[in-house]
Amino acid sequence: MLPSLRSHDEYIEFVTEQMASVTVPKVHQGVQSQLALLDLTPIRVLMLDLYCPTHGRVGFAPEDLLRTYLAMILCSVTSPSQWVRHYLSDSSGFYATVSGFTPQQVPSVGCLYLFIARLMQLPQFCRTKQIRRKAKRLSRGEKKRLKDDKKKVTKRHAGIVARLTKRFMRQADVEQQVYVPHQEAIVNAILQCRCVGESQRRGLLDKNHLNLAGDSTKLPVHGNRYGLKVCNCTTRECECKRYYNAKDAAIGYDSYRDAYVYGHSLYQLTSWSRNHTAELPVYLMMTQANRHDSVTACGERRRRAISASFVMNRATQCFSVDTACFDAAHDATGFYQMAAQLWQTQLRIPLNTTNAGNFTQIPMASVVDGIPICAQGHAMYFSGYCADRDRVKFRCPIKATKAGQELGETCQCSTSSYGRVVYTHPKTNLRLYPSLPRSSDTFKADYKHRTSAERVFKRQKLDLLLAGVKTRCKGRHLFFAMLTAIAVHLLVWHQRDTQDAAKQ
Repeated sequence: MLPSLRSHDEYIEFVTEQMASVTVPKVHQGVQSQLALLDLTPIRVLMLDLYCPTHGRVGFAPEDLLRTYLAMILCSVTSPSQWVRHYLSDSSGFYATVSGFTPQQVPSVGCLYLFIARLMQLPQFCRTKQIRRKAKRLSRGEKKRLKDDKKKVTKRHAGIVARLTKRFMRQADVEQQVYVPHQEAIVNAILQCRCVGESQRRGLLDKNHLNLAGDSTKLPVHGNRYGLKVCNCTTRECECKRYYNAKDAAIGYDSYRDAYVYGHSLYQLTSWSRNHTAELPVYLMMTQANRHDSVTACGERRRRAISASFVMNRATQCFSVDTACFDAAHDATGFYQMAAQLWQTQLRIPLNTTNAGNFTQIPMASVVDGIPICAQGHAMYFSGYCADRDRVKFRCPIKATKAGQELGETCQCSTSSYGRVVYTHPKTNLRLYPSLPRSSDTFKADYKHRTSAERVFKRQKLDLLLAGVKTRCKGRHLFFAMLTAIAVHLLVWHQRDTQDAAKQ
């Protein structure tokens, strides 16, 4: 059962009374004022269906449990066990008081973990389902394939963004509701209800005219990719089944650190403004580490654009996006088409120039009236329009037409039996001809804000210790990512209030 609801003003009054006899640690003296800025009372509405209204003992208020997690993050503690045993049980009573508890009655470690499971609706633990065959070590070929995904288009990635574009367009035509997993939905509902709305009231962002920057980062799990032995074999390399405590994790390649990471990947949208320097996270999505990671090549461009397509398609159901900045890894034609037709968003993405000037065959001599002219002086034969890539296809006239074949000439431009193939792009191609030219000062000024996503990641992972959280479940990882995102909002609010008070 849920206890009676306590308003935010009553919480502040409770903390003020208790702090009269509490010694405040100097290193954490700002936590009280930071938590006082966040009203968590509406969280009760989101939790009503997760508690029985008539049976069971009266538990701790969910808003107080979420507040104690925020206090834990603000105090640079990553372990709930350590938080309960060394902080909430501290003789001073400071940490229990700022969380909304009395020092004599604080939640246990199991209570905190149960709150995450209840909020995120984590599946019930079953050890037998996590025992499976031993994972094979990555071969040299598999490692090379993971790196090659960053530098070239592989067969499994070709055309994925175009297919996603058709799917999202079809769903929009029939007005089908966009599917969002429960864990992602509840996390973003809390973030938008309590933080994004308050940041808008403070003038730090505008949900009706957002400027965003998107990027992803790797989060390693506290587990072994090769599992734990459950057999009695004495040999280390036995092939018996093993226990895997991180069933949702996968191995991915982090090109920034040139390392393989076993864990999850967090894709996040960050708001920025032309009027101030506040950079705030507004939408979070957690996926497996092998789904997308950071590099700037064609193969990765499709993988990164896939995740960006999903997160943008879901985020635009909650707010309107005017401008979105992404790195060159998102440079895909289908991504531009979705931005223009579905999201009504202007993209700021530089061209991916990885394969620029990479000719495997003899290049064209010239282009006359939009028709390529080969090195032998033949006008290329029009062979159709490719809607998925928004480009026009031309073939060698010697191979493509009967008249050319009857002449008996040989194609000197290509060694392929199909003949030389050349693609040209019409002016309707949004990728090559965006509404705002890439050479303009406005584009360059807006694109400078793309690094805001990386700065927020740095604040979450290093300053708020998200990278040090020892967890294995994807739902828990997303929960702690939400806590650090909320903490970023709190720190910005507190800094602004402190500056305004100093000016007065």
